[in-house]
Amino acid sequence: MKRSNLISKIMLALFFLVLAFISTYPAFIGHFFKLTMDGQIHLIRFESVADAIKNKELPPIVNFMGYGNVGEVFNGMYPWLSGLIFIIPRVLLNSPMHALFIGFYLLNILTILNTYLLVRKLSNNHYIRLIGVILYQLNAYHLTLMYSRNALGEALAYAFLPLTMLGCYLIWNNKKLGILYLALGMGMIINSHMISSILAFLLIIIAEIYRIFTRKLSLKEIGYFISAGIITIPIMIFTVANIANITLKNRIATTWRGLNSIDMWESLKAMLQNDIADKSIIFNIGIICFVLLCILLVISIVSKANGSWKKYILGAGIIYILTLNIIPLPASLPQTPVGIIQFTGRLLSIVMILLTVSCILFLKENSNRVNTKSSFIFLFMIMSLLTVGSVRTYHNTVNDDPIRHYINNDNYVGEISRPTEGDMDYALIGKNKQAIIGKMSHRYNVSKVSYDSIILRVDKKANQIPFFLYKGIPYEVRVNDKNAKIKVGSILKLKVKRGDIIQINSKATWWNYVTFIVSTIAILIISISIVFCKGLE
Repeated sequence: MKRSNLISKIMLALFFLVLAFISTYPAFIGHFFKLTMDGQIHLIRFESVADAIKNKELPPIVNFMGYGNVGEVFNGMYPWLSGLIFIIPRVLLNSPMHALFIGFYLLNILTILNTYLLVRKLSNNHYIRLIGVILYQLNAYHLTLMYSRNALGEALAYAFLPLTMLGCYLIWNNKKLGILYLALGMGMIINSHMISSILAFLLIIIAEIYRIFTRKLSLKEIGYFISAGIITIPIMIFTVANIANITLKNRIATTWRGLNSIDMWESLKAMLQNDIADKSIIFNIGIICFVLLCILLVISIVSKANGSWKKYILGAGIIYILTLNIIPLPASLPQTPVGIIQFTGRLLSIVMILLTVSCILFLKENSNRVNTKSSFIFLFMIMSLLTVGSVRTYHNTVNDDPIRHYINNDNYVGEISRPTEGDMDYALIGKNKQAIIGKMSHRYNVSKVSYDSIILRVDKKANQIPFFLYKGIPYEVRVNDKNAKIKVGSILKLKVKRGDIIQINSKATWWNYVTFIVSTIAILIISISIVFCKGLE
């Protein structure tokens, strides 16, 4: 390796490290972290997984810790495999805040690296590449995902979206390596967040329909996509097997449905104020990205010259308009399958990946007209300042919502354990589609809880306990140290009296271990193959 190449790679690595630090540290100023409802839901499940790994086990599908201690199944229904970048630091470190900081730092490094893998295939110009990385990393919506919404599943999916786009781009350019990138990207999005995986899949479908109408689709391309789909199966099998096991055997509640749109004027006001608050009506991509989107849209419409970037910016523009409340939607639409999106702001992830690609291709085609070095320096400085400002302002704003937790090393476990948010998200439901716990008052005190068990002390005589027992999950229930017969598919039904001690245990099944091993090995093999299979490019 030439000395100049080595120096440039070292400088690139240092830039990535600095960029990740800029993206992470402002959220931890003052040695605390501002946690929302979603953040609490994610961190308590990560905590249970970390505790299991510390004991050299996989966690059971059922959650004993958190969520009101009603036996929810977030471990099974909400993917956590990609969340290992948060979980492993927690396993290794006694300080939960240092572990959380490292988790976010690794998440930002991962997002930056995956974005760079994409942009380096789009342009050979170093400054253009870095512009793409900055746009995708430092935009306001990405910061919203991580720090104001604490939507860690979506943030992880956001990190892998560039790999999916890269896979498609390579396949469209007849490169076999695209199969591996697409498989890894889609597989890890599925291992992060199911709604994001649906949106990514729909994006691919729409792109392929476009290619059919433009007569660019070939049988070879179809074969490449099918191959990627097949390779995705072992990557996602752990996540999908868990979800299938629960949904096929139980009647469960789904998360709320809706289609809350972004208010165009409120969003614009938020951009001008550099606001990243977790309000769905103001979700935005930031003033810099918004201006860039508008400029490129105008150029694409006015310019008569053909450019490969145009279809990407038009796609970004159309999707962005769909997120706004300027288009009236049918009142019944939120209750259809479309309602699983919940709020249209989720589409901003797609907007940003398309905007990033279009910007790179535009600069590539117009590099003789644009000073890319100056553009890079300007964007890096202004977007870094906006990032620090927006995150710090949100971080320091106290009690802006009833559900807020300000966590530090002293109160970490208590703050993420006590809240009951999420306790009915995947609840067992009856024929009336209502949670079978209903309005039951809790008739017990939690004496002890861990990742695989809970001990309850009964307050008064009862015939049933508000604790879910799902089909397909192994349980062991003991009352006063004696085994009790149970019926799954309902809440725990036992005749108990005041003072009785109930112990409920569950373990991961053999097929949990098998599918986990298959998924992790598949991820490692495909990642290594991407590094060494240069001949497929």
